[in-house]
Amino acid sequence: MKKPMLQALSLLVCLGGAVTASANDSTATLGAGGIVFDKTDAISMDKEDLFISESKIRVAYQFRNTSNKDIRTRVAFPVPEFPENSESDVSVDEHSNNPMNFSVKVDGKPVSFDTEIKKKNGKVKVTHHWMQTFPAGKTLAVKHEYHPGTGGEAQLWFEGAERASKIKTYCIDPDFVKWIDKTNNPEKGSILSPRYVDYILTTGANWKGPIGQFRLTLQKEKAEDKLSLCATGTKKVDARTFVLEKTNFTPKADLHVMFMHQYQLEQ
Repeated sequence: MKKPMLQALSLLVCLGGAVTASANDSTATLGAGGIVFDKTDAISMDKEDLFISESKIRVAYQFRNTSNKDIRTRVAFPVPEFPENSESDVSVDEHSNNPMNFSVKVDGKPVSFDTEIKKKNGKVKVTHHWMQTFPAGKTLAVKHEYHPGTGGEAQLWFEGAERASKIKTYCIDPDFVKWIDKTNNPEKGSILSPRYVDYILTTGANWKGPIGQFRLTLQKEKAEDKLSLCATGTKKVDARTFVLEKTNFTPKADLHVMFMHQYQLEQ
């Protein structure tokens, strides 16, 4: 999947170590994001708390209807189009009506939703949607979570045009590049295997004004894993967790996160 270019922002978290494991081949990712509907000048997103790992994405919003009338509208969660019979491991159930195991709660209560499935030319497009009332002058808490369509490689390919593309897409720091070149050495039993998670963040600009308070939490599976993405201002919370916070934030680019695993082959 070809990914859009990101702005020149950078974050790099590198911690050493190795584990023994295996991975499956795949280069595809499904860059899902948050709930969306047509651009509004009445409903603001006061808070967005976003959690991203390889296995889970959770988002907690606080929306506020700034008008003096209730607004009832259809809210949607579109799943990116994927092949009906894919040969790559995109880590989703391609034959399910809910391929990313999407769920949603409003003010702490589970909400049922409808699902629209369109199939055309071997492609599947899934959209979950429901009718939602935003009370006049009040705040509404909406939470949802799903399993991201994570892609990856059993062994990192880091040559030629692909090398340049990954450096730019994930803002890989020069020191990290040197580490990759040194460590990705299968002849000596050292394998690097990346996993990729995309998140469509730019739909957050559809609400009234900027996002009042934005918080991004990134969590690695293991402390010795590494990650890289295009972002600034990230702070380390613990060996696996990193947090980015912004105020009055208008997203202008989507997120592309690379989680890097190092495997040691048995000799």
